[in-house]
Amino acid sequence: MRVACAPGKVILSGEHAVVYGAPALALAVDRHMRVYFEPDRLPRLSWHAQERTHVLGLDKFAALRRRLDSHFERYLRGELSITQILKKPAELAFYAVDMARMISGLESIPRGSVRIDSDIPIGAGMGSSAALIAALLKLFGHIEDLDQLIKQVHHCERLQHGRGSLIDAATVCSGGLVRLRDGRISRLQLGDVGLGDGWYWVFTGTPAASTGACVERVRRGFATSSIWSEFADLTAEIELALCAGDSLVEQIRANHRLLTRIGVVPAPLVRFAEQVEQHGGAAKVSGAGSVSGDNGGLMLVWLPEGTPGELEMPSDWHWGQLREDQQGVRLLDDQG
Repeated sequence: MRVACAPGKVILSGEHAVVYGAPALALAVDRHMRVYFEPDRLPRLSWHAQERTHVLGLDKFAALRRRLDSHFERYLRGELSITQILKKPAELAFYAVDMARMISGLESIPRGSVRIDSDIPIGAGMGSSAALIAALLKLFGHIEDLDQLIKQVHHCERLQHGRGSLIDAATVCSGGLVRLRDGRISRLQLGDVGLGDGWYWVFTGTPAASTGACVERVRRGFATSSIWSEFADLTAEIELALCAGDSLVEQIRANHRLLTRIGVVPAPLVRFAEQVEQHGGAAKVSGAGSVSGDNGGLMLVWLPEGTPGELEMPSDWHWGQLREDQQGVRLLDDQG
């Protein structure tokens, strides 16, 4: 059995703004997507996830890839919405496997079964789809160049997120702290103590609106707005503070207010951020947020004392301590 592992990520600053050329900062974290491949002799690849099994004959992969590429072109022409490209999530996995074959110059896709084991919340803005694609490309392809791997993860991920940025792909592939600015990817070093104590992620539930839908809604309202320069200046301040080991409280609070202005922070998250601030901390959406419903995916939280669990929050929210993953996507030792 072969195994690939990719980390999740949290965006520290620059979500949405990165689509308009502003810088973004993201951190790979120790929540992981593990993909297992068990070869067999049947002429198909089966995909086991969430108590469901999807099967695709090896002779069907090329047709699936061509269909999804065609649907994406129709999306770019405005003929389809981003949610109409994939009929089911497993199609994205099968697409990534065939891209791995093509990029690596392989004649055929290995026969066998695939299953995943993930503790990255789905739809939380923690890069679950990028982590899945990165693990599949690593598992089924021979892509040693990091920049090429990032490019291909982004290429596959466009089917789900539309006109998204490279930030998710760059972070889950390279690990650590990543900056994306003007299309250029840089890996940065946190200070000796890393982020320091008091950092948490809080998952507020899967958003009612997809990342692609949020990006499109924001585009309609703010594509030509000057607010993106405010985001850019704030991200630069956060980068300097991270490198110097200074407090980020005021910057995180200001970031939250900018995200609220563009309409991606649901009301329950606004109330929770107010509660965090009353306790001397700061909180913001990390990821796309949501333009509808009460759930907003992931929040980044800093508390000087205590934990998010000691605050008032809905019973279905959950949280964890924020820790860095410095490795990025990798193959693990064969198991079994």
